[in-house]
Amino acid sequence: MDKQPIYSIVDLETTGTSVKNGDRIIQIGCVLISNNKIVNQFNTSINPQKSIPPIIEQLTGISSDDVKNAPYFDDVAGTLFSLLSGTIFVAHNVSFDFPFLNAEFERAGYPSLEIPAIDTVTLSQILFPTAPGFRLRDLTSYLTIKHDAPHSADSDAEATGQLLIHLLQRVQQLPTLTLQTLVKLNLGLPFDTNEVFKSELANREKSNFKLPNNLYIKNNLVLTRTKKVVRNGNLKKKKYPNSKQSKEKLFGGKLIYRGGQAKMMNMIYNNFVHEESHNILIEAGTGIGKTLGYMLPLAYLSYPNDKIIVSTATNIQQRQMADIAVTQLNSILPFKISSVVLKGNSHYVDITRFYRSLSAMGESTPIQLLKARILIWLLETNTGDLDELNLVNYNSTYFNEIRHQGIDGLDKDSVFYNDDFLVRRQKAMLDADVIITNHSYLAQHAEELGTNLNTPYLVVDEAQHLSENILRQSRHEIDFQSFSTILNILRGLVNDGHDRNLASIFTDLPNGDYYIRAIRNDLMSLSDSVKQFEQVLYRGFMLNVVADEAHSIIEQPIDSRQLKQLLNPEDKLVKNYTKIVGDLNEHFVALDNLFTRSAERWMISDRFLMGQFESQLSSISNIHERLLEFIEILTNQTSSSVFWLTIRQSMDQSSMRLSGGLLTTNQFLSKNVYPYFKKPIFTGATLFSSSRSQFIYDQLDINYKDTKIKRIESPFDFAKHSKMYIAKDAPEISNQHYQEYLDYLCNTIYQLTKDNSRQTMVLFNSLLTIEQVYSKLRGTDLFAGREILAQGITGNRDKLLKQFSTSSNAILLGASSFWEGIDLPNEQLELLIVTRLPFDFPDAIVTRAENEWLQKNGKNPFYNSSLPKATLRLRQGIGRLIRTEDDRGVAVILDKRLVDRRYGQTILKTFPQNMPIEALTTEDLLTKSAKFFKHNQ
Repeated sequence: MDKQPIYSIVDLETTGTSVKNGDRIIQIGCVLISNNKIVNQFNTSINPQKSIPPIIEQLTGISSDDVKNAPYFDDVAGTLFSLLSGTIFVAHNVSFDFPFLNAEFERAGYPSLEIPAIDTVTLSQILFPTAPGFRLRDLTSYLTIKHDAPHSADSDAEATGQLLIHLLQRVQQLPTLTLQTLVKLNLGLPFDTNEVFKSELANREKSNFKLPNNLYIKNNLVLTRTKKVVRNGNLKKKKYPNSKQSKEKLFGGKLIYRGGQAKMMNMIYNNFVHEESHNILIEAGTGIGKTLGYMLPLAYLSYPNDKIIVSTATNIQQRQMADIAVTQLNSILPFKISSVVLKGNSHYVDITRFYRSLSAMGESTPIQLLKARILIWLLETNTGDLDELNLVNYNSTYFNEIRHQGIDGLDKDSVFYNDDFLVRRQKAMLDADVIITNHSYLAQHAEELGTNLNTPYLVVDEAQHLSENILRQSRHEIDFQSFSTILNILRGLVNDGHDRNLASIFTDLPNGDYYIRAIRNDLMSLSDSVKQFEQVLYRGFMLNVVADEAHSIIEQPIDSRQLKQLLNPEDKLVKNYTKIVGDLNEHFVALDNLFTRSAERWMISDRFLMGQFESQLSSISNIHERLLEFIEILTNQTSSSVFWLTIRQSMDQSSMRLSGGLLTTNQFLSKNVYPYFKKPIFTGATLFSSSRSQFIYDQLDINYKDTKIKRIESPFDFAKHSKMYIAKDAPEISNQHYQEYLDYLCNTIYQLTKDNSRQTMVLFNSLLTIEQVYSKLRGTDLFAGREILAQGITGNRDKLLKQFSTSSNAILLGASSFWEGIDLPNEQLELLIVTRLPFDFPDAIVTRAENEWLQKNGKNPFYNSSLPKATLRLRQGIGRLIRTEDDRGVAVILDKRLVDRRYGQTILKTFPQNMPIEALTTEDLLTKSAKFFKHNQ
């Protein structure tokens, strides 16, 4: 029997990250594991012979007093060296722990450990591709590993040991073919981490590995089989549970009966069983359970022959609908329903493109790591939705190479055609009962969905975002510098050079050289056309613009009528550009046909080169599509459009972008979306900006006379669990008093948070103000005791949310994207500070254009746009605070306009009726906030 290896899992807590700068170990945790069992442990504190910095004390809970009587490292070095010798060293970020420990050994007179070392961070990134994060506490939560004391070396070492066991078991489950591909990728993993895969592959030679039934092999890729939808044998209509008693019987203790939710259910059901149905508009406060409130009645209405379309505002909400709501329904319904999620093509991986990319060796370590991660993900995913990978950034060029371009662009003779995720999704949509999509997809595909699915039911959830999503979808930009970069890449793929490229692989084929030369000429002509296009735009709209030397970015609005003349499809410039793009695509199709006919002669790397060219060419096609959309908008909706040019100046060069799109939906929804569905249901937690405002009806393009309306208050006890304090002495917010305002913000935030360790979110209107406040707070001692997270400085939205939600005393400074769509229940958020009422920036080009359009149409821009938008945004922001019936918290608003201005009362009336609201001096609100938290320990 082979001797089982012994893994030494080590975690160090240190005074800092640099041995060279004198940092030392303050705690060592070590767990020895063999045959998936802990066989030995070693834990000790270490006296570092120097003081422990406050930030390290805050992070680890270890103070200088805690270690003053602990042994020196030299005292334990011999024992530790002996313990670790002959083992395989393991750490969560081995690139830190292993060199740091070896440096300490050398300082104590011992040699460096010459043993294998592997890293659980990169192994986790590969083997658990859909984990929400890869910090140790993220992974222990994901795998339900006990981890009582994060940043304590003994607890971290034991948790990492359990993580290692999960990782080794996962490696043993991998198909042999997948292991072989991982090894071929030659991943640049830390130290000896690659040996984990090589060792398991060597073991396979001694044993037979049987591929699980849920997997299959296609052209050297291992994929997961599609889950088949099993329909009930009995497809008779079921009786809807109309009464409280029948609902409670149906719920059977699995769900709680809620009065507000029941009213919502019955309103929806009764609307559609009558001969004449109406639009339904329901504002359902937080805690009502609106998703089940519309899903349950619609399930009874649609079963067994009709379908339900649910449109949500975000991809996260789509996933929650599919994972939680449908699962809950299936646990109680007397029949089963299935669902499918629909997103835009670019959200999905193209298996053919990914397969080609595997052949490209010598790419950067991060890209090779991504390939490995996707290889493992393909063993799990039924959807191919790249969002499942939970990545922070999908903008790398590699994703552009493997993203899906749509079913129409697929080769039906491709070996992967029937395995393609969009082909699978198309079939799944026809079988599914519930189709979950987003507002942008709904607007683009309404006719297709309604026609193919025979006029389904339609729910628009978070309906207040429907119009803005459509406007955002219509707005694009053409970046001329990016366009030139794409053209340069394409030229590099066809021009003669030292490296193997398309020019060299087609040399010997009949007509191959002809098509390559044609493509070269097309690219040269297209480059000239783009430069000419850029020059015409500059001369027409930017030549007489006086640049402010203090600003590197110039934004200039364009008259849509003038741009319409310039982009006239019959204009020589536009016609020439369109012809060149057409020629380029035509010549590449001919080249691709030649490539396909000679399939037997190509190496995998040749296929990858073709894939690269195709990917970059699709980027040009996307830019061309944007230009055609601009032309269509200018032709059909000139007065409802907005366009502008942006020039970014630098010392070396300047770059220009053309941006624009629709300014208003202007009956788009009533003409192009709603006719393909049954009467729509609109819902959301914050739909109304006042009791009399026409804003939501205008945004949704519906007639209130044909709409049933219901507002269902949140069931939460705001009177007992919350307070809202408004600073009535906050300074004026103006350019003249801006510095005074900044000082006030910093001082008040400091006073509210210094001696209050509650999780705090501070909402701003601009990233610039966040940067200024963050800079000022750095000059205080707040950073010594609190974790300060700032959007645009310490990370992006997704990264900050992950950190904030797993912290216990963090302060998060966030701008627009943090005002909504965030769920931070219980102690994840207890203090919310609003620095300023969230009005749109009045000088923004789109805002100015919208205000002009409203005035031309006889409407007041402030009362018909600015105020309703700010009201809804503030309601959404305050709504982050109380998310469950047990939540407690304080909202502080540092803008006295809420009590000084007449419109302030209009805004305040939209908050929950039982939420206590007080206007106080800043000094008093500091005192009352502290008192509230003292009483709610």
